[in-house]
Amino acid sequence: MIILEGTDAVGKSSVIERLSEYEIKDRDKNICSLMDFNLSLLSRVNKLVNYLEQIDDIVIFLINNDKEELERRISKREIIDEYDKYTYLYNLIYLETYTYIKQNNIINNLYMVDCTNLNIEEQTDKVKTLVNSVRR
Repeated sequence: MIILEGTDAVGKSSVIERLSEYEIKDRDKNICSLMDFNLSLLSRVNKLVNYLEQIDDIVIFLINNDKEELERRISKREIIDEYDKYTYLYNLIYLETYTYIKQNNIINNLYMVDCTNLNIEEQTDKVKTLVNSVRR
């Protein structure tokens, strides 16, 4: 299975909807809980790696470094919760965690798609290309 991870408003649900022919899950509560401001980078990385080593799934972090775009998407929601107010900062936590893991070549079932400045069709194509390449 493929798991799409990332902050609210990054486009996970839209991509999953467009790639309905694939078996893609929207978030994993175990991973989400690790993207926490109260955890140090190394603690977050160690806990995430321990978890990823126990699953057979491919995890893809969706990242969008356009703060204004994330905020625009959040503002369109009927209900904005406390987590939504910090969407961009959580996005940075996902990016920091991914970058550390990849720079140190720690695990191989974690990927990232940078969705910054992409429309939903471009984002979907990028995820589809990655999914097709890792499934081979």
